[in-house]
Amino acid sequence: MSFSVGDWSIRLVDYSRPREIAVEVTTRCNLSCIHCFRYASRSLKLVDMSFDAYKRIVDNAAESGVKKLVLTGWGEPTTNERWLEMVKYAKSRGMQVVLNTNGMLIGDACEDLVSIGVDEVYVSIDAADVALYEKVRRLGDLSVVTKNVARLSELKLEHEARKPTLKTIFTITKLNVGELEKLVKYVIDVGIQEVYLSFYVEYPGGAQGLNCLDDPECLAKVKKVTEKLSVTLVNAPIKLWAPNIESYTSRECPFAANKALYVRVDGKVAPCMFLAHDWEVVLQGTRRRIREYVIGDALHESLVDVWRRHAKMYFKLYFNYMPSCLDCPLRNWCSYTLSTEVDCWGNEPNCSFCPYHYGFSYCPL
Repeated sequence: MSFSVGDWSIRLVDYSRPREIAVEVTTRCNLSCIHCFRYASRSLKLVDMSFDAYKRIVDNAAESGVKKLVLTGWGEPTTNERWLEMVKYAKSRGMQVVLNTNGMLIGDACEDLVSIGVDEVYVSIDAADVALYEKVRRLGDLSVVTKNVARLSELKLEHEARKPTLKTIFTITKLNVGELEKLVKYVIDVGIQEVYLSFYVEYPGGAQGLNCLDDPECLAKVKKVTEKLSVTLVNAPIKLWAPNIESYTSRECPFAANKALYVRVDGKVAPCMFLAHDWEVVLQGTRRRIREYVIGDALHESLVDVWRRHAKMYFKLYFNYMPSCLDCPLRNWCSYTLSTEVDCWGNEPNCSFCPYHYGFSYCPL
């Protein structure tokens, strides 16, 4: 695959192929979190991926040279009744497997997750206080999640196992920003090894008064506490990932950097989770439309072919060959920044205001 950029001719090397896939095995969820972007889509259908379709996708991935599979997406993976079989099947094909979950439904599977060697488990925990957790993660129960994560940690010790690496994603809002320091004690107590802080991205119709990203006072609190935590955790066995707060200079597409593809519940392939479905966000006070961007079909074509066919798009993402919309003084008036259809340089899709690209929010890859 070759293409031109200005006066340069670019050719994708013959051995290039996707390294990871994120698979959306369901769009259902057992919780009703107040900050969840699922509510920003008017067209999201609640369905599960069949086990047969999943096996075809995993086989495709293995034959395409994919080394890592992440169960994540627009639903809670463990609400698919065959999720554990899905984990086992991917492991049987020699892949690293990552589970991104709210932790409510993994209790009976803890022994299996350790014994079959699942590589990483991300558990979303947005408060260490029980009452606040249940306010944020409606229908959730922190005591259940705590018991399940602690059990995983105990089983690792019993089996002298290094896997799974236990991680948590904490979505920062104005409601829970005061919980950040408490979170450190909590993760140490339950055996979590890595903490990822991620800003809530506002969407139309969502709960009001949560957006910390566009509030200078809230951002100052986050900056102060993350600096303090960084010092506190220097000698602790915990890795901390803090979100970008003030710089638009350093940008990186997590999916492009990890050579990852996103496979929807219907088998269609998108460049990333952000572009997988139609929805809307509010960034810097402006409503912006996200359009689904389908680049292939994992049920009917090789993932290598999908990857190589879109080499120009990945070149753009990998080398940031695109404008930086959030740096532009016209960002809240320019029609290009109002949707992901095309940017002012002619690139499709427009990734130039993606919060994951700027490091405001974290992609669990």
